[in-house]
Amino acid sequence: MKKFLILFAAVASLSLQSLPAQVLNIPPRPANALKESVFVSMITPLSLQDRENAIYTQVVTGNIPDFMRTLSPVTVNATISGTNHTATYYVTPEYVAIGADDDYFLMPMTPTLAQRIANKLQCNLPTKKMVDGIYATAAVKLRPQPIPPSGAMITVPVFKQHNDSVWQLRKEQLSGHPLGALVGGHKKDIVVTNKINNPTPTGKVAIYGWHQLNGVPIQPLYTGHGDTYADYSHGIRLVQLAMKVDGVDKTVTEVLNDPNLAGLLSDEGLIPIARYPTPADSGSPLPPPAPKSFGITNESETSLRVNITFDNDTTNCTAYLGGDGVAFSDSSDISKSNPVITGLKNDSLYFIRLRTYNSAGYSPQSEVLAAVPSAVPPKVLIVNGFDRPSAGNTYNFIRQHARAFTANGYAVSSATNEAVVRGLVPLLPYQIVDYILGDESTADETFSTAEQETVRTFLKNGGKLLVSGSEIAWDLDYKGSASDRVFSQQFLKAQYVADAPNNGQSGVYYKVEPVSGLIFDGLGVMSFDNGTQGTINVKWPDVINGVNGGMDCLAYTGVASNYAGVSYEGIFPGGSQTGKVVNLGFPFETVYPESIRTAMMKKILAFFEKPTNVERTATINPTRFFLSQNYPNPFNPTTNFQFTIAEFRFVSLKVFDLLGREVATLVNSELPVGDYAVTFNGSSLASGIYLCCLQAGNIIETRKMMLAK
Repeated sequence: MKKFLILFAAVASLSLQSLPAQVLNIPPRPANALKESVFVSMITPLSLQDRENAIYTQVVTGNIPDFMRTLSPVTVNATISGTNHTATYYVTPEYVAIGADDDYFLMPMTPTLAQRIANKLQCNLPTKKMVDGIYATAAVKLRPQPIPPSGAMITVPVFKQHNDSVWQLRKEQLSGHPLGALVGGHKKDIVVTNKINNPTPTGKVAIYGWHQLNGVPIQPLYTGHGDTYADYSHGIRLVQLAMKVDGVDKTVTEVLNDPNLAGLLSDEGLIPIARYPTPADSGSPLPPPAPKSFGITNESETSLRVNITFDNDTTNCTAYLGGDGVAFSDSSDISKSNPVITGLKNDSLYFIRLRTYNSAGYSPQSEVLAAVPSAVPPKVLIVNGFDRPSAGNTYNFIRQHARAFTANGYAVSSATNEAVVRGLVPLLPYQIVDYILGDESTADETFSTAEQETVRTFLKNGGKLLVSGSEIAWDLDYKGSASDRVFSQQFLKAQYVADAPNNGQSGVYYKVEPVSGLIFDGLGVMSFDNGTQGTINVKWPDVINGVNGGMDCLAYTGVASNYAGVSYEGIFPGGSQTGKVVNLGFPFETVYPESIRTAMMKKILAFFEKPTNVERTATINPTRFFLSQNYPNPFNPTTNFQFTIAEFRFVSLKVFDLLGREVATLVNSELPVGDYAVTFNGSSLASGIYLCCLQAGNIIETRKMMLAK
């Protein structure tokens, strides 16, 4: 194909650790190594497996062009959570090729082989965002040269046809840009993405790129082919693991698992598993995955417990501690036999993330949880269920929730939703549960069947639930199953109306305001993030309506009758104690500034802590609805009623003056069959005659009473 002599200094075989992160860690090319023409003839008749075994042998023994060994720097910048970062990573100047400088073959291969080669050479495959960065940096931009699709496009002869056409373009620029200059545009990249490992390997290959000269890629991110597929257009760009961020040594893996840095390399948030699955080349184990099922709970006034189940080959764990959920300046080793972090400050808020490790090394970092060591067990459990790798998800949004609680005088414990489902951290010991769901949606369930059952039990036993997220009603009530809809309407007390305010107009409405007379009354207009406040861009906040006793307590500003929040107090189906729910159609963590979040949480806590004024006194099945006369009567300022419910119904018990104006609501919820007692306090009313009205469906009972001050 080419007979072009390039003088190039030979590079010695050095380990990655001893290099300044600019040289590929590979042996020198053997003197008798095959050139392109011989190699192509050898692999043409082989099966896919035999062909890939031959490719692997050629690469790891050093049969690649010398110009590919010096890596090209790519420098990128990003502002993440208000902080500017600069990163430099190093890539092969050309796609992986077999042969010599004057005779090389750009080698398509499956993602499994590409990953094996990357692992061997202490490299990684690029992300979609990195491919864009490489193309933008490339000194040589070659136009794509598609070949008409056919069954032959996965064969070696077509590989060679495309290789020859690429060389014709490349050699035209050699005088200005010799071999070794960074080249882009002439192949599609095999990339790493959450789409191939979320939550388990999909058996697919992800491809992206083939940028045209105008910078627009022909190939969007695509995962339609299986992981044994490779055609002529595919290229393997190696990215050295070692890189720099703000002048500090990092690895690509660390950055892609760091919520404060991942945006430098990824446009889909964290990529916890930035690799394709491969057979173990040496039989050695892989490092464990990032911990997902764990909780941080109060142990004593100076200690916290890490609730985690260790895998068989993972016997230890390091907990990293910080005070703001962003920087982690302290660490503590824990184990199966000693899962407690000691020496902490009483009543101080700690943010914690974990890394487990085994004989092969450390896992990526976990999401962030939080807890307060306290002499008194906390009332509040925060559950982080926001697992979706959305743009902007830094996996530490527990910061906003935990601070809002502690600013209002409440200590907290926390858990991942996986830990709740597995029973590592049960809900029932807590009075208040705060469920973080971000923009979890049908792509990554808001509430699984197991979670729904756990939450049902909590509410039926008198629990108070705060749940917030922009896709909850969409997932459960619009896209969900019949049981999902029952859970949404009967337990979260919300019905889906629209995917965004004003009949689904996304990216326009970012403000909410209280509904007069309900739990947020007095707060004024509140804003949530449009992508500029350090969380996620809430382009699609759910529009919901309260049902089955749920009260519309928040409305989107600027559009009539589009509600953003529902509150409820009452007995849930199958329950025996009064529970409460506040359900928000947007993520609580996206409300800003912090002072408004704190004030909003204060209102929620006041609602949760308000004494419940209705008590179930008996469960014997009655045969009729009945409201007793109040006693004492006349009264000052309190009096008592008893009432009976003959079947499960939505019940209201309200007090009116003689002009028909409602002056108090005593009950406004679904109640099961039984006898009930309720106390009314008239201290804020003037002396006079009042009417107490019980309504259950079409049945209405009214009693007259006198307040005498």
